[in-house]
Amino acid sequence: MSRLRDYLVPLLVLLVSISVTWLTWPRTRVEAARRPLPIMVGTSRAALDAAEADVRSRLARDESDAAAGVRLAEILLRKARVESDAAHAIEAERVLKIVLEHEPAEYSALKELGAVYLSQHRFQQAADLARRAIAVDPRDAWNYGVLGDASVELGRYEDGFAAFDTMVRLRPDAASYARVVYAHELQGRLDAALRPMRMALEATGAQDPESLAWHHAQLGNILFQMGQVDDAAREFAQANHVFPNHPYARAGLARVAAARGDFADALSRYRALMTEGATPELAATIGDLLAHTGDARGAEGMYMQAEALERDGWKMEEPQPAALARMLAERGRKINDAVMLAEQAARRRSDIFTMDTLAWAYFQAGRLADAREASVQALRTGTADHRIRCHAAAIDGAAAGRGSRGVDFAECRFEQWVTERKAE
Repeated sequence: MSRLRDYLVPLLVLLVSISVTWLTWPRTRVEAARRPLPIMVGTSRAALDAAEADVRSRLARDESDAAAGVRLAEILLRKARVESDAAHAIEAERVLKIVLEHEPAEYSALKELGAVYLSQHRFQQAADLARRAIAVDPRDAWNYGVLGDASVELGRYEDGFAAFDTMVRLRPDAASYARVVYAHELQGRLDAALRPMRMALEATGAQDPESLAWHHAQLGNILFQMGQVDDAAREFAQANHVFPNHPYARAGLARVAAARGDFADALSRYRALMTEGATPELAATIGDLLAHTGDARGAEGMYMQAEALERDGWKMEEPQPAALARMLAERGRKINDAVMLAEQAARRRSDIFTMDTLAWAYFQAGRLADAREASVQALRTGTADHRIRCHAAAIDGAAAGRGSRGVDFAECRFEQWVTERKAE
């Protein structure tokens, strides 16, 4: 989850080109899907591999080579995204800390470490580093992007949007346009998000195919939310064209298949992604599709796998209790655990996706008053997020006596598929 339900989580940081979901926008454990990454001179798979080999050779000769260390961290963050492998982000942190051990005042390493912390969901640490970097260079737009990303993930929306405004004022480019897009989405202004999203695409050079794919996939995501499934499909296909087999492009095409009612194709696509890089989000999504098509036993197995993957991930990365709480609560599993995990998450973060998770866990536990209070917080930005709105409607309906806790909890997960299919 934000994962922005993994929609949010799924802006990592385009700052040097340019990083919440559980179903509508799969977000990897590595980064939030909404976060752009650093600009690089060539981002095809071959170019990334060649650049990595070059800087590793430089570091083998001189571990204190700050420029090579920062460059390697940038490459590793990019590879973490396209390979859905959190180990790359962990190594990036280690490399940058070595640089800072040799040169504590190395500014480029300091600000890059903030991006790494974002990718690991260590948002408070990312915000602290961004403020340190701003104190060094208050004119560097990068740092306001990191600060804004971290603030938004923590639920400090006014601070986050103010940081985004400063970023775009200092440097109107693809990275800052992407933040404008995200701010619009969080506030439910999907129409308004389209223009800056297209501006971000136009501002991304052809030498950076990975970022082009990222932007096409993000545009597809917006169009999908607006019910423009055919247009979304074209954007996902274009993302897959400019960077073949980009995971966000492939996940987008799987969503389109589900929205069109081709669940066999959607399952095939999601399973292929799962084989190449298992994540709890993918496992849960496959489980949802199996449940929707009547394979309860298969769905149960995938839900168990999703929980195991989430907990195993906590051994390497910052624990994400809200992500697990959301998975459990939305599927009516281990509700007491879901409440405990959601409350734990809400003590550290108050973003709308965490508050929605808390609201739904309370609702499932029969704590209607608490659910309504949390739901109000989940709606406070004006979000158009389908599942937040669906959860809120169910909670309000129960409070008004129009429904009960016996509603079909799967409706909030599956309604969008059905709605989009009817719109075709």
